[in-house]
Amino acid sequence: MSSGYEFETFSIGMVLPAGLQEREDQLRSQLRLRGRSTIKSQLSGKIGSFIQSELDKEVDRLHPDLTAVVDLATDTVKLTTKSIFLYGRYTKPRGLSQRRDVCERCNGRGCGACDGGYAKAASLEAIIERKLVRLLGAQRIKFTWFGSEDPESLVYPPGRPFIAEVKNPKKRRVPYRLALRTGRGLARVSGLKALKGRPLSIPSFSFETRAFIESREPVDEGAIRSKGVKGTILVEYRNNKDKVVTKRVYRMRLRARGTRLVADIKLDGGLPVKRFVGGDSVSPSLSELLKTPLRCQRFDILKVWESGELKFGKI
Repeated sequence: MSSGYEFETFSIGMVLPAGLQEREDQLRSQLRLRGRSTIKSQLSGKIGSFIQSELDKEVDRLHPDLTAVVDLATDTVKLTTKSIFLYGRYTKPRGLSQRRDVCERCNGRGCGACDGGYAKAASLEAIIERKLVRLLGAQRIKFTWFGSEDPESLVYPPGRPFIAEVKNPKKRRVPYRLALRTGRGLARVSGLKALKGRPLSIPSFSFETRAFIESREPVDEGAIRSKGVKGTILVEYRNNKDKVVTKRVYRMRLRARGTRLVADIKLDGGLPVKRFVGGDSVSPSLSELLKTPLRCQRFDILKVWESGELKFGKI
């Protein structure tokens, strides 16, 4: 029954033939039987005891690794497993998007030109999912990301954190790292570990980015120093929900050569790098601070720091 599945705990469910439950209830009522175990509970208990002794596994009716539903009407057994929640960090090459894009032709409904509603273009999400589905025998993977970056952004070690929910896996032993061929270079996942359950939310985080910037006018490093771009700055910006949010920029180090600047910036997660540089619904922006129009051509992710711990509900 459980061939190919890795599990330590299990539970047995039972589906009786049509009418059997009703006939038992009627008979129990006529004989005034109360507080006795039912046919369903006795059968599931017998099967559970047999599996427990044969496979040396434990019964867990609340949070089993594997659930077997025995259908006596069709003489079949349906196996489902508890999701695994994984934490890890990824690095990625330039030219690879983090997430899959919804197919523009069918708007996610699914068509002959897409992959289940998603564009067929390579993405880190699709590549990691294919690898984990194959390794763990899972149905699908659902991702939660600690922020995002552009397709043209490099993500350097130790990488950006993410959480993956592995749905209905056959295997439960998790590899520590993955090397992923992307067609644009090697992406890596490291520090993979199973969490004790579903996180209630992700912790706040900050990150350091290297932004490559173009200025409308030449900027020299003496001008940068004289305009006082240093220390922690409180920045307000309007997010996608049209809400004004306050974030911190902790430090900046800028280097200039003519109209080109390179800025190493540490800032709170959630503050869009390109908008902070250019000033789109962000104040003060780097353009304001340097008093010259700037445009961020691209940015890389140098490091990501988590500011808190993952929190879980009752297991």
